Amino acid sequence: MFDLMKLFGDDPYERFRRGVAAHEQGKLDVAEREYERAIFLNPFVAQFHSNLGDLFHQQGKLDEAKDTLEEALRIEPKSAAIHNNYAVIMEELGNLDLAEKHFKRAIFLDPKYIHARVNLADLLSKRNEYVKAEIEYRNILGEHPEHTYARRGFATMLKNAGRYDEAIRELLTVLQQAPDDAHLHALLAITYHLCDRLTDAKGEYDTSLRLDPDNPVTHNNLASLLQDLDQTQDAEREYRAAIRLDPNYLLARENLARLLYKTNDEKAEYEYRELLRIQPDNVNACIYLARILLGKRRYVEAAEMIVKVGEHDPGNEELAEIARSIKELSDQTARSTDGDEEDLPAADETRVDGDRTEP
Repeated sequence: MFDLMKLFGDDPYERFRRGVAAHEQGKLDVAEREYERAIFLNPFVAQFHSNLGDLFHQQGKLDEAKDTLEEALRIEPKSAAIHNNYAVIMEELGNLDLAEKHFKRAIFLDPKYIHARVNLADLLSKRNEYVKAEIEYRNILGEHPEHTYARRGFATMLKNAGRYDEAIRELLTVLQQAPDDAHLHALLAITYHLCDRLTDAKGEYDTSLRLDPDNPVTHNNLASLLQDLDQTQDAEREYRAAIRLDPNYLLARENLARLLYKTNDEKAEYEYRELLRIQPDNVNACIYLARILLGKRRYVEAAEMIVKVGEHDPGNEELAEIARSIKELSDQTARSTDGDEEDLPAADETRVDGDRTEP
């Protein structure tokens, strides 16, 4: 019988095999061309579309991945794997309801599909549906007690639910299975920190950084712990290590600037200006910098910060307070350069939103 698929002198399955080989070798551009050629030659094979969708996902092309996997599902609507992969894309695109629907569809088609079951549990945990998530995790771990990823997810859920002692027990269990997992040690450190076991937290952060010394998040979180231990110089060193590893790490920059605000105006001013260079609409940075400038009687520059805050947060109460201080101090300066300067609000009276530790 005449093979229409070879009309162009190509075998689509051979093209697909070449794509798979290139994909496994990390040659993503080659893999993409081979998958697309296979689809051109035979657009009715779901696996061709599925692999291309997975490749797009790996490349960060989420919209292309979504469209490609939708085509795969049109061809093969009963593939549990494709439903799972499509759900992953939808979760990353922020459509959590559709993601949950397709994870559940994958499990319906294959009740033993552990990957989809763990993904569903993780999604429920992400949505703060802790009761449902716990049921899923416990069912999975009852059948697969050595499933490291599921136990990690369960421990993370317990931590987020404020059940720190249970989270610690689960993390200690999973660390017996993966003692060299830097992320697990960092997660345990955060959990110890949250329940004020600061010495234990310090030990786990140190272990995590020994295993993965170039992780800026762990350096930032260790710095936060050191700050709680009143080890200011060590905290500054760790914040700077985080920034050196990731110069655009905003949380570490803001934490460092806030630390320096209490001890060194010159360094703090520089750090706040660096933060605003990267994130010009950071209201808290503008407020702190305005206070520093106000304390140095640099009223024009402080006023410029107030204008900037007003553009982004016109109802900010601290904005009005600083504006009043500028007016009063300016009036004093106008009346007499020998007058006493009015005391500024203490640093501790300034509100800053957000925690120092990144989960």
